[in-house]
Amino acid sequence: MEGDPALDPVGTHETNGAQPLSTRMGAGGRDAMRVKVQGVTLTDDGQEIVKEVAWVERQDLTPVTLDLFVGRREAVLQALQGVVLEWQMHASLRQQCTCLQCGKTRRSKGAHHTVSRTVFGTLAVGSLRLYQRGCQAHTNTSVSPLDTLLPERTTPDLLYLETKWAAVMSYGLTVKLLQDVLPIDELLQAVTIRNQVLTVAEQLEDALGEEQWSFMDRCPAEWAA
Repeated sequence: MEGDPALDPVGTHETNGAQPLSTRMGAGGRDAMRVKVQGVTLTDDGQEIVKEVAWVERQDLTPVTLDLFVGRREAVLQALQGVVLEWQMHASLRQQCTCLQCGKTRRSKGAHHTVSRTVFGTLAVGSLRLYQRGCQAHTNTSVSPLDTLLPERTTPDLLYLETKWAAVMSYGLTVKLLQDVLPIDELLQAVTIRNQVLTVAEQLEDALGEEQWSFMDRCPAEWAA
């Protein structure tokens, strides 16, 4: 969007703490502000790992520059969500590399990418496939820990919004609304929303259990007895 600088995620590096907000003088002596958005991860040993998420530059205060444009806000949120999700998955993988039964390290069979559809966009992260240990019986010789922990590719929050809006409007309008208010960078189809709604409906139906003809365990005439 014209007038708003690009917000580009940059690399990860180690530091003793988040860098302070900095300003510099722009052309013609006017004050220009540069805001750096960072994601800071604190490890168990107290070390901070900082990933710069975005830069925002501003000079003149106008109604247009008073707020971030919608596309820029979405870019910041998506990049921040990527930092959190990537750290969560890497921390989980480190735990899964050790067999919970015998405590020995499981060998890696290879790596692949898994995709997660979130409210802040579709994110891809690296995933490992690990060999099973022989300390107990298994049906498969290898397993993907992330695929086991996250069998669904759509997060509950996004699924909630999709089904909630699809309940009060058409699938086509739901797609347009999702693309307008969320940083969805994929080609979303109405049939995708329909399938998601049907999946949720089936899960709710299964949670109800078998249908009962009555929920009373005895005749009402016996209650006063």
